[in-house]
Amino acid sequence: MPTSPNHLTVVVRDVEKAKAFFTLLGLDEGERKIISGKVMENYMGVPGIEAEHVTLVLTGHKPYFDIQLLRYRNPMPTPDEHAGDLTTLGYNHFCFAVDDLDATLARLTAAGVVQRNSGMEFRDYKMAFVWGPEKITVELVQRIK
Repeated sequence: MPTSPNHLTVVVRDVEKAKAFFTLLGLDEGERKIISGKVMENYMGVPGIEAEHVTLVLTGHKPYFDIQLLRYRNPMPTPDEHAGDLTTLGYNHFCFAVDDLDATLARLTAAGVVQRNSGMEFRDYKMAFVWGPEKITVELVQRIK
């Protein structure tokens, strides 16, 4: 049985730009390395894999959670023509709980992050979508009741 989320992996073209986005949400760089070789080929199921792998940790939070950025050097990544389309089957978005949605959105937009919607209150939450790296959708929610 699962006990908690552990990590999320995002394939990116620009590691530093993606890192800057997730740093605004409070994640810290934990480890940076190149993954390659037969062991990684077998594990990932990607022949000839060589990728920069950057781990961004949500420091100080229990349970442990990180986001792993992968920038492929080989093979070249496949563009997702449907990234950001919330009607596509499969992956839709992921969500972070925040203490203060308005302050978080102000910090993100001041850094150039684009809000995807106008936000809303629903059930016991204030929530909004923002555009993340590679057109992924990131939801931010603040519990209000």
